[in-house]
Amino acid sequence: MIHNVMLVPAGNTRGIFPVSLGLVKALNDKGTKAVLFTPFSCCCKGSCGLNQVNAKQAFLQIASGNKADVLQSIVSNYYKLVEEQNPEVVVIEGIADAKFDKDAVNADICHAFDADIITVINGACAKSQAALDNTLLAFGNAGKNRVLGNVLLNRDAPKDASNNKKLVLSGVKSCCNGSSCCCAKHADAVENVLASIAYNPEFYAPRASEIAMFLGAEVLGDASLRGYNVCMCAKSAKAGDVLVTAVLPEATEASIVILTDGVKGEVANAAVIATEKSAWAVCEALASFPALLAPNDEKRAALCAEEVAKLFDEKALATVNTFDKERTPLMSPAAFRYKLTDLARKAHKRIALPEGEEPRTICAAAKVAEENIAVPVLFGNKDKILEVAASEGVTLGEGVEFVDPTAIRENYVERLVELRKKKGMTPEQALDMLQDNVALATMMIERGEIDGLVSGAIHTTANTIRPPLQIIKTAPGAKLVSAIFFMLMPEQVYVYGDCALNINPNAEELSEIAIQSADTAKAFGIDPRVAMVTYSTMNSGKGADVDLMREATELVHQKRPDIACDGPLQYDAAVMPNVAAQKAPNSPVAGKATVFIFPSLSTGNTVYKAVQRSANLVSIGPMLQGMKKPVNDLSRGALVDDIIYTIAVTAIQCTQVK
Repeated sequence: MIHNVMLVPAGNTRGIFPVSLGLVKALNDKGTKAVLFTPFSCCCKGSCGLNQVNAKQAFLQIASGNKADVLQSIVSNYYKLVEEQNPEVVVIEGIADAKFDKDAVNADICHAFDADIITVINGACAKSQAALDNTLLAFGNAGKNRVLGNVLLNRDAPKDASNNKKLVLSGVKSCCNGSSCCCAKHADAVENVLASIAYNPEFYAPRASEIAMFLGAEVLGDASLRGYNVCMCAKSAKAGDVLVTAVLPEATEASIVILTDGVKGEVANAAVIATEKSAWAVCEALASFPALLAPNDEKRAALCAEEVAKLFDEKALATVNTFDKERTPLMSPAAFRYKLTDLARKAHKRIALPEGEEPRTICAAAKVAEENIAVPVLFGNKDKILEVAASEGVTLGEGVEFVDPTAIRENYVERLVELRKKKGMTPEQALDMLQDNVALATMMIERGEIDGLVSGAIHTTANTIRPPLQIIKTAPGAKLVSAIFFMLMPEQVYVYGDCALNINPNAEELSEIAIQSADTAKAFGIDPRVAMVTYSTMNSGKGADVDLMREATELVHQKRPDIACDGPLQYDAAVMPNVAAQKAPNSPVAGKATVFIFPSLSTGNTVYKAVQRSANLVSIGPMLQGMKKPVNDLSRGALVDDIIYTIAVTAIQCTQVK
């Protein structure tokens, strides 16, 4: 199993890439295959590096409410890197960009990869500890339970007039030679320090090419020359200085000369950047030059890695390599979405959409086909479907199939009569039943012409599942059909059941629902820990539902001792470790449940809708369990994304049909 470790900048910490590079090198030097994953592009302008999301575009997407799409891209890039490199440890570099709500974004990325945390902090005083605590609030339980340690970075860096750390173009030429640490004496002010890294201006010195790119200008001469300090006097400038001037100097020792106000010319032994900006505007811009590492700056990257790797001792590396295999794995919404779409693409199944003229369904079909998640088969009049698609601003390309029900209904009459002959069905009744597109699609599934079915955007649950129950029936060994929802919580994906079908299941039926739900969770990559939920925890209360859930729990233990199942449990005892420690200290499930079984449809449906709407989160489902062929229902309030992910779920179920 890959161990993901995320470096999280706390407070106003910037420029953490030396820590990332040094830690990866230190791990590799000690025989652990480690790679660095930087989710966002690290250059202020220009193209992204490999396996990166463009930071500027990501900011715009997040600002417009599309954070889920950004996270999905990040997760996809991560898996590409992992497939290419096959590492033991992935060091994930958190974002420090002030344009983002960085703590919230970093928390989402951390949860997406179920990562342990190393915080990176500027100093080691009381304010530093407060910054650490404040940053970790965004990480929820992970912030409390998954911090491996802290790294102190650049505590002794120079400060600007606003008392902020100034890492780039700071004027400081050297500090502790980079490899020793003059801030080590402050390490005891913060607990569990894995490494303490002194400020080294060599780590942050940009090349002339990067300064020119930042100013939107071009460079003449040696673009690889680096700048350490900004000055405005040609005579006093030294090697490594960046001279800003509106007058072409006759001679200067500055390594980089920025000619302002449209002045042009060449300067011996210096890289020259010419700009129309005023000298004041250039100096103001350079004051905010970001502490970033360009993707092609191999020399600076190698220096950072070499110097910082020395500062991680064996104890620190052992801590990073420690992986608690007993902890409950997280399946975050972003990781779950990626898993769904990835598995669905590999399955490449044809999914019937009987409500083919419905606008949300058409929009979902367009995206499903575009992203190759499945082959959507739209039922209805093709001209009308295309007219609706045009009005919705979507294009139905080659990956979409169309079925005209009027042209094929009679082809299935004879087979339907045969299937329903015990019910006395006549050809006339069969043709009448086939007027319903759900019934028609079900017959095509029965014949093997289509793999699965998704309906419910305008049909009731009963309308959606009645034809499949009559025609394809339940799977071998299934005693009932139940329905679960995947609830995409901020940190973890939960499974709720039954929230759509069985009104008042008895203990035997509840045990079957629990077993089906646990198997479903496992099939979709969620570690199944089943909580039998009601208003009492263990023996603290009495009542019919308590007895019901206790009996159902015992039946699960008898039938499937391999499933971690416990109950009765109250919801808070099922999900909150501190409550579980008080109410059910010896439970293998309490405090870490991932599958929740409710005693009745009234409870389950109410809880799922309350959580979904109040927390404004995505729920996928209901997904039907126990059918011979995959058939899934939609809520009539389903959004386009709900339909897309239900299609993906159905495609994956098709691969599990025996």
